[in-house]
Amino acid sequence: MVGGLLIIGGLAAANSLAKGLNTGGAFGVPQDFPIYQGAALIGVKESIGSDGTSVSASWDADASLDTVTAFYSDRLNNQPWAITAKNPVDGTWKFRRTDGKMTGLIRLSGHGQRTRVDILLIK
Repeated sequence: MVGGLLIIGGLAAANSLAKGLNTGGAFGVPQDFPIYQGAALIGVKESIGSDGTSVSASWDADASLDTVTAFYSDRLNNQPWAITAKNPVDGTWKFRRTDGKMTGLIRLSGHGQRTRVDILLIK
């Protein structure tokens, strides 16, 4: 699963989407997926394969890593989402929908007073 995060790193090329799209529901991201308020969508890609559908997306948040981490720690631990594991080595978190419809990975990386949010959803 961690190898799937390599897909996320290539999203900068998908920068043709308008900045400011910061709500879920775009191109396969569920409407109820928590997006940090004011975060700008960098890119999103939905891939359909024989093993299912995956969606990778990235946002740029104008907030510190600690602030964004606290937001996701709270929001991904509330219905319909649940954090299932945290990897201290690479900083990724596994999460799932409590209705069993999808699983995912999230990685937060700080860059000064900005934070990048990368997700990979497996449907």
